[in-house]
Amino acid sequence: MVVKDASSLFALLDDFEPSNSKHFETLEALLEKSPNFHLARTYHLKALQQLNPDSFDKQLSHTAIATYNRELLYEFIENQKASPIIKNNKEVKALIPEKEVPKIEKKIKAKPTKKKAKKALEVKMPPKEVKKEIPEELSFSEWAKYLKTKQVITKEKPTLEDKFQLIDSFLENSKRIVPDKNTKNTVDLSEKSWASTDELMTETLAKVFVKQKKYDKALQAYQILGLKYPEKNSFFADQIKEIKRLQKLKD
Repeated sequence: MVVKDASSLFALLDDFEPSNSKHFETLEALLEKSPNFHLARTYHLKALQQLNPDSFDKQLSHTAIATYNRELLYEFIENQKASPIIKNNKEVKALIPEKEVPKIEKKIKAKPTKKKAKKALEVKMPPKEVKKEIPEELSFSEWAKYLKTKQVITKEKPTLEDKFQLIDSFLENSKRIVPDKNTKNTVDLSEKSWASTDELMTETLAKVFVKQKKYDKALQAYQILGLKYPEKNSFFADQIKEIKRLQKLKD
């Protein structure tokens, strides 16, 4: 199957089977032309888990760092009932251009009232994307080697949840970029931007603990959040009550 336009892409995703080698090859061909197409990369990662497990861990790391919602990515990879959210099809249209229609565009100037000419006018051809090799940072490379070493030493194969927790931990503990003192930009972006990221990652981790029924760890995570962000104490308190209720049901 060849993806020529948005319609053929959505048809592929509707019939997507992770174990289907033809679907996998189609997504690989699409990513060669558009390596930053996140929707296609997410489905490609799901297929990679089934067809090429040896390459799965490395691609999981890249995709998880680039994604806007790692929790949703985790749910999709673990269980295909969940699927990546497509807010609109602008990304698809930008990366998969329609067929060129230069002759029709000429007719538009002469006969602008025809319906076909109006449809042709709506077609916008994006510039061809130049394929670039994305260099891997040294710190990430060291972390990837650590991940492989840990998998060899560990007797039991790590679960997908463990891998997501390791990625979250790596991003949370990464060194912050110190702004240049000589720069003209006087806006302090250090505290506010990183505070929101830390909060999101900790809440995500707490939700994973709840799903795993590790209620003690989930309680500890929300208690730490309550100390760090007192303005959201009421929300965290409700979460703690709910976890305690689940603990009683478990006992």
